[in-house]
Amino acid sequence: MVSRDENKYVIYPLYFDSTVSRLNGRKVAKKYAVEKPSLENILKAAQSLKLKLIVEKDGIHSSTPWMKEGRILVEKKGPKTKLLVQIANRL
Repeated sequence: MVSRDENKYVIYPLYFDSTVSRLNGRKVAKKYAVEKPSLENILKAAQSLKLKLIVEKDGIHSSTPWMKEGRILVEKKGPKTKLLVQIANRL
C-alpha cells in the first residue's frame, strides 16, 4: 500500500476504461477513455512522458478486488487529473 507521504500517484487501468462509468472508477472523460486498456499500454504511454515509474502487476483497485489488473506508481509532478489526461492522449 502506498501512503500519501511517498510522493507518488497510483494509476489503475480502470481510470481509462470507456466501459466503466465515472461512478464506478473511470477518472478521465469518455472522449479520452479507451475500451479495456491494458497495464502494458498504460505503462508505454507513461514511459513516453519520461515519468519515473514503478509497476505493480498484482495491484488491486478497491472497487474491483476480483480483478488483478495491476497498477503504476508515478512520481508526483503537477495535478493528477492533468497527468491522467496526458497518459490517456497517448493510449
